[in-house]
Amino acid sequence: MSEINADEWLKDLPLQSENIGFRAEEMLRCAKCARTNPPTRRKCFYCGAELEISEAQNQFLKPNVRTLESWEKAFNLITKPTGENFDETQISEIAKGLKIEKELLRKIIESGKSLPVARVESEKEAEIGRVFLQLQGVDSLILSDETINCEKMPRRLRRIEFDDDKLILILFNQDEIVEIANADLALIVTGTIYERKIEATEKRRKQGENQILETSEIASDESLIDVYSRRDEIGFRIMATGFDFSCLQSEKGILANENIKRLAEKFVRISPNAKSVSDYTKIRELLAKIWEVEQKTGSQGLKRESFRKFNPGNVTTVSNLPQFTKYSRLQRHLL
Repeated sequence: MSEINADEWLKDLPLQSENIGFRAEEMLRCAKCARTNPPTRRKCFYCGAELEISEAQNQFLKPNVRTLESWEKAFNLITKPTGENFDETQISEIAKGLKIEKELLRKIIESGKSLPVARVESEKEAEIGRVFLQLQGVDSLILSDETINCEKMPRRLRRIEFDDDKLILILFNQDEIVEIANADLALIVTGTIYERKIEATEKRRKQGENQILETSEIASDESLIDVYSRRDEIGFRIMATGFDFSCLQSEKGILANENIKRLAEKFVRISPNAKSVSDYTKIRELLAKIWEVEQKTGSQGLKRESFRKFNPGNVTTVSNLPQFTKYSRLQRHLL
């Protein structure tokens, strides 16, 4: 058996080509317990305290994306079109980091529009997501739910009068009148509101879930327009129902949805510098995973089944109105 020379054997071992761990200057020191942590952690490994993370250290993190309830205040990560093509590996890496379906992400990027890709619980997580996307070659911006301000809906209009160089807006169920110069009209957003109402009557059971006795469903859709002036972020809303379309004069048609389209076209004619957005119905499926449609269930009280016998009734309403409002406010923010 030949003798092994230790020095010669060690020369044949492969050299380490890259650093496996983190450099000392990359480690995070906990302000509470003074121990060091790897830059991939948000909380101290030893005491659980929140770690102070610099912008440079954000590159080691990925956003903590979880499904948030509609009532939770969140921060929205909005992609900005870059015009660049992304290969399969890049799409997969971004989708994995944002916990979003790969095919959905591909459609969002290929749409060439500014659309939401994640909804996170804090501004810190949103900033981590923005840096993550930047490192992947995707520009983005952060838009909070408070900035979108969906709780404050656009002011609904009952009638409009077109003057020579201004718009006279008459608010719905109010005596207030607002005047906007044609040159100050900044944005026109058109879309359609889809609503479903499902009414159900249930039979109470002593054990287990109630038995559904009867259901009925009503579906409707309605066109609408949101308009914004240059100094207004709340906007005004025109619904197809309840609006006086006499302002269209000879252009007025029989169908309300047809009149909505003609009214939007008239806005564009009198304010050619205003931005017109009419793609909501085409891209609303791309919004649905991040900005979900609203679903509410309410009681209808007791319904009589027979003498001295009543069953509880409820109605579930599914509407995309909050989703459209978010998209409308996004367009206002992008001006």
